Amino acid sequence: MPALFEKTLFEKIVEVIKGPILQLCVEALRLLPDSMVLGIAILAGLSMSKSMAVLLFTMFEIMLSQRALSMIIGGIAPVGAKENVLEGVCQTGFLYPNMMRISLIETIGVPSMFPSPSVFFITSTLTYMLLAMQNFGREIKSLSNDLSVRTSIATVLSTLFIMFMIIFRYTYGCESFGTLLLSVILGLVFGALFVYQNIGLFGREGVNVLNIPMILSSAERGKPMYVCAPSDN
Repeated sequence: MPALFEKTLFEKIVEVIKGPILQLCVEALRLLPDSMVLGIAILAGLSMSKSMAVLLFTMFEIMLSQRALSMIIGGIAPVGAKENVLEGVCQTGFLYPNMMRISLIETIGVPSMFPSPSVFFITSTLTYMLLAMQNFGREIKSLSNDLSVRTSIATVLSTLFIMFMIIFRYTYGCESFGTLLLSVILGLVFGALFVYQNIGLFGREGVNVLNIPMILSSAERGKPMYVCAPSDN
């Protein structure tokens, strides 16, 4: 090949990034909601952790909430769709060789234009996990400053990831920007509600996603402390 037509190193790197690396990232984002559920299910089964089981239970609640919201909105009018909503890149779930598809997000939940199943699920799950960690702020501070820094980094990275997911879905024409934004807002609300629901149902131990030792007061342990006041006599 003449030197004139040879590709430079930079062009080769760009070609690799636009080729297999981009396809890998797109496929990972497409599978993410279902793979999160599968991963937490395996982790809960292997670790026999109460908080992981509660998190898995919450994920199913999130999917059912998405189904309920989409039925309410979809019964009025299908809103928020863009031109590529039926393209493969916008479809969640695992693909078979015959191009059949299975997705928990669209089986327990439902395919919908609003709220976006992927964005609503991921936002709700990340909000749940972050707020669950915030409920253990006292324990985190007492254990290590490094752990406190890591939780702050987790908050920033989660926010950036949600923004990246919005850009991905909007760029590929899956949903409109308004639908994605409202899906995030609803995800934040439902994620917070499920944290307080689970604290009420299972106690703080049920939302201990970090599985760190809990600091319990005497009253929480069922051993209240009594103080004898001096008598007036």
